[in-house]
Amino acid sequence: MKERVIVVVPIHNGQAETLELLQSIAASETPDLEIIVVDDGSTDGSATVIAERFPAVAILTGDGGLWWAGATNLGVREALRRGADYVLTMNNDNVVDHGFLRPLLNVVRAERRSIVTSKLLSLSEPGYVCSFGGCLNWLSGEIRDRTNRRDSLDFSLPARVDWVHASSTLYPSAVFGEIGCFDNDSFPQYHGDADFSLRAARAGYSLFVEPRSVVYRRTATSGGLSLLDKGGFWRNVTNIRSIFYYKANYRLYSAHCRWKPFQLFLLIRYVRLLYSLLLRKLACKSASVS
Repeated sequence: MKERVIVVVPIHNGQAETLELLQSIAASETPDLEIIVVDDGSTDGSATVIAERFPAVAILTGDGGLWWAGATNLGVREALRRGADYVLTMNNDNVVDHGFLRPLLNVVRAERRSIVTSKLLSLSEPGYVCSFGGCLNWLSGEIRDRTNRRDSLDFSLPARVDWVHASSTLYPSAVFGEIGCFDNDSFPQYHGDADFSLRAARAGYSLFVEPRSVVYRRTATSGGLSLLDKGGFWRNVTNIRSIFYYKANYRLYSAHCRWKPFQLFLLIRYVRLLYSLLLRKLACKSASVS
């Protein structure tokens, strides 16, 4: 591997998960892969334990207020400072398959201006494709992962996608010089990867998913969906940890939705949220009666 690839892993707690990720990378075909962990205010001793078990891993620290985008940007800038040709962003709740990196490199070598993401399988249910790139439909208010439970696709073939999540995605360093980093002001926790993808596509980059690069996700769905089962409408739209956080969604639609007025299509997204909450409420009532 001639190119210099540096992995950026933002974390906030999750010590055991991060150690398992690092061990899986060490067991892959690129055991000497450079890794930067950005520990944004963990309280479980993650940084200390990582330094002890993986001394080659560089550790940057935050105060707990960076959120995903800010922590990732900190790692990206350090990777660029170290001369990375490519930056691989990785979630700490992943486990990589052996040989996961080479297929990603093959794509970016063949397609000069490209960004490529792995196929994500559920760690607990490996037959479930929990992400095969991103789907974006302004008219129906959908910003989601493509999965084999919702989409009729051939998940064994490479494909172009609407956007790429940053869970396991290889970016050429040049793209950050052209369009900047993730927008941590507008998208501190969710949709920063979608916004970055759309900005990169506008700058002439192609977005791919490569199924021969397999990564296992510990949680089958995004953590940003968890509030659907824990909170009502208001909590979902005001909580920064929700994929329906209003500020982030408004910024995404206003910047990228080609349909005008964009507010109408943003409204559709929140009508879908209300519908989802209603279905969950009815399901809970049905379960309690039975």
